[in-house]
Amino acid sequence: MIRSFIAFELQNQEAIQNITEFTDRLKKNQSRIKPIEPENIHLTVKFLGNINESIAPKIYKIMNSKINQKLLKNQSYHYKLKGVGNFRNYSIIWIPLRGDIEFLQQVKDTIEESLNRELKIRKDKRRKFKPHITIARLKKKRIDYNTFDSFKALIKSNKDKDFGEFIIDEIKLKKSVLTPKGPIYSDLIY
Repeated sequence: MIRSFIAFELQNQEAIQNITEFTDRLKKNQSRIKPIEPENIHLTVKFLGNINESIAPKIYKIMNSKINQKLLKNQSYHYKLKGVGNFRNYSIIWIPLRGDIEFLQQVKDTIEESLNRELKIRKDKRRKFKPHITIARLKKKRIDYNTFDSFKALIKSNKDKDFGEFIIDEIKLKKSVLTPKGPIYSDLIY
């Protein structure tokens, strides 16, 4: 079994630097927050979870033909990383993508339909795609409540912060190996 997901990688070094500087500020406030490693920052299109190794090449082929060749067509699509949000009471800190969200919805829908039709992979329950990148995680038991209000204020005060550009040009099938120090991601290529 392979733990895997389908994603676009953030490769813009300036945006990565801006995100790292911001997560450093978050870490000064909440020392036990876990920022996402710069090399791991990505936009998840579909989390697959544990899949049988035998279907990984089939998923790769579908992604390549349906997304990289037909939808992306060797073109680049430019998005802004702007603002900061949170899920689950600040346990996940994220940055939304701004731009042609309908195109990203089309990418998501094409993947969902193709994987379901050709490989019987269950579609996500949530149909509307909210493209974002996770930049940090904070487990409830690790929260420093002495500085939690200022932590929340820091996030709210950056709701319009521009982190830079995210260029969409190639979708990838990623393998995720969980370790005590955090996940290690690698490309699955067939």
